[in-house]
Amino acid sequence: MRPIRRTDAPAWAAGSLLDTLDAVDRDALLRLGTRRRYADQDVLMTAGAVGDAVYMLLDGLVLIVGETEDGEGSALAIRAAGEVVGELAVLDGSPRSATVRAAGPVVALRIAPASFIAFLHSHPAAQLQVLRSVARKLRSATQRRIETSGCDARRRLARVLYELAAEYGRRRPDGSLLLELSLSQRALGSLAGVSVSTTERALAALRAEGLLATGYRQLVVLDPGRLTDLCGY
Repeated sequence: MRPIRRTDAPAWAAGSLLDTLDAVDRDALLRLGTRRRYADQDVLMTAGAVGDAVYMLLDGLVLIVGETEDGEGSALAIRAAGEVVGELAVLDGSPRSATVRAAGPVVALRIAPASFIAFLHSHPAAQLQVLRSVARKLRSATQRRIETSGCDARRRLARVLYELAAEYGRRRPDGSLLLELSLSQRALGSLAGVSVSTTERALAALRAEGLLATGYRQLVVLDPGRLTDLCGY
């Protein structure tokens, strides 16, 4: 269980690559590449494609989507400002393992593979932080798998909502948490490991109980304390 972040948290996601780099390495990395803007649902990279760039997220959130046989895709994770995406294909030369799509407006730095590799060679401390970043992502994926196993769909969904609120929520004066995130019910269900129909029923139940409100590109956790209790933490 991770604590809810404060509203005065730094611009970079806590524990992200840009958050962990020292000022010299961070400034050197931010001088690389080209700044790009992406609209909601724009695709930054596609599963199976050649790793032709690394993306440093400067603002906004992206959804990591794995390919499925039905072509709809399965949401695997969310990445925020300060995090790097697309580094695995550049580091090991394999095709992209997932599609990355903007979940709302996004600003990212597109860095050529040669520039990124050269940066790592000349900044050994940053190289270690990139390795730690990869390790954190793997650990997070494992932890989510554990937390969404062995419990009912309602609790699974509650735990995903809590995780999103803890990482990306903005506390409002009334104590509720606002999540401004373009995330479909299918994607939310994928993160929780439940079907779309089950997600719809669980969200309806949470709304009826006064725990959650939904709107266009946003979720509001009305009672964070009760949501924590529902998670079973």
